[in-house]
Amino acid sequence: MNPKRTVFGATLAALLLALAPSTVAVGDDPSVPPSTPSPLPTRAYATISADEQINVGSGARSVTVGWMFWDGGAQVPVPTNDSLVIDARDLAGIASVTVDDPRCTADVRVITCVNKDAGQSRSVEFAVRADPGAAPGAGGTIAYTLTADHGTGATAKAKVVVGTPDLVVGRVPDVTHARIGSRIEVPLRLRNTGDLATDRRIMLRWESVGGLRFDRKFSNCAYGEGDDPGEAGSQASVTCVFPVSSDSVPAGGTVELSSPLTATVGKRVLTAVTDYSVRLLKPREQPGGGSHQGAGAALTLVRASGGGGGFENGAEGRFTVAADNSADLAADATTKPGRRAGEWTLDINAVNHGPASVYGIDDQSVAVVDVVLPKGVVATGTAHMEEEDSPYGPCLLRVGSTTTAPFEAGHRRYVCSVPFGIAAGKSQLFELWVKRAKGYDGAKGTATVRPGPADIPLHDPDASDDSITFAFGTSATPTAAAPSGDTLVATGTGRMLIATAAGAALLGAVVLVVRRRGRTHS
Repeated sequence: MNPKRTVFGATLAALLLALAPSTVAVGDDPSVPPSTPSPLPTRAYATISADEQINVGSGARSVTVGWMFWDGGAQVPVPTNDSLVIDARDLAGIASVTVDDPRCTADVRVITCVNKDAGQSRSVEFAVRADPGAAPGAGGTIAYTLTADHGTGATAKAKVVVGTPDLVVGRVPDVTHARIGSRIEVPLRLRNTGDLATDRRIMLRWESVGGLRFDRKFSNCAYGEGDDPGEAGSQASVTCVFPVSSDSVPAGGTVELSSPLTATVGKRVLTAVTDYSVRLLKPREQPGGGSHQGAGAALTLVRASGGGGGFENGAEGRFTVAADNSADLAADATTKPGRRAGEWTLDINAVNHGPASVYGIDDQSVAVVDVVLPKGVVATGTAHMEEEDSPYGPCLLRVGSTTTAPFEAGHRRYVCSVPFGIAAGKSQLFELWVKRAKGYDGAKGTATVRPGPADIPLHDPDASDDSITFAFGTSATPTAAAPSGDTLVATGTGRMLIATAAGAALLGAVVLVVRRRGRTHS
């Protein structure tokens, strides 16, 4: 945008306001003006965006305050000579404010920053630190005042509090040999390792994939589920918010849930993985979360009793639930003639006969298929594309017993990785394009499915279908029909590789384009 034209229109302003920090103070016009103000303004409206509360310790805390102008589409003159005053006089004996910005000058505890050019940044970064001897809990206020030619004024305030609450989560034990259909309990402890009691709302969040279904029984919790809650690949979440006061955690104190969460182990569960976290909410921040509000009494935080099971090093943790279940993975392979004599398409399927569904953890695949082409046959390409909706999984070049490399034509050994998971009764398709090299006499190749680097025990009840053999015959009949899929591109005597995984990788950390576990949608 040319700064010499005019200020932002209403649409862009609304977007910027949505992205701004939690506090937005508007100037000498009441609240945010309507999108089509009448009469049209003659000056641009000004807003300041800043955090409402700043917790500080003896170390410097970086703080950013920003501002913007908008005109509701009235095409008023561009504001100039923006002047932001940061008034910290109320912090005497509590905290000091310093700024390292050539636009700013300081007069004791009052800092004035001026934009003389419309192209300069409309934000200022400064540092706040507690004064020596200031007691935890002591507080004051920073006042912001904005003025500009051709713009309205604006004011905002930030509360500064000495001391910082710092919550860490307790370790939740893994569950093993969970019965299908049983209900498990999920306890949780919190410890405040900071020097100040929690002075804002506390948000606890659990995000799970693998088939757990959480009971909706707490009124201060929101519950989210994926499109198919009964399927192991569906995501589930619980978001609980605890108010300040009775649910505050004192400095050095340990609390626990007044009642554990409960969840049912679904019939497709093999290994369910749940991440949990704690966070202090900003004033007026909307926590988001699931679309189903719980019923019944509110979940609360109470003083913990007993030793507990230890704590994580931060605000996040993870536990797993391993069910007494199994997944029968099988390999399947079919061959089809290619466009030219001596060329074939090899379709490989990793099939899950159930009863459990299988899904990888983070970026690690739950299963792979080892492919060995017959002597005298080499691959020329693969149909995988690096997109989440690609029907074909990726195949990598096998260069050792545990090592792979990006796909490369002209070889016989490949490792095809199940990128996301396989639901019970479903399969993952891989496709290789191959051609006869020298000495092919109709020998057979093999495709073998086995557990992947996610190291999830499959408890496969039938090993007899893990491997399958295939052959191409001594010759292929040319055909005008394209092989399966719509991603083949003819290039000379072979076929172009449309897309492959990038970068060499160990099977223990396969470098693939894989779907991370997403967040549960509201």
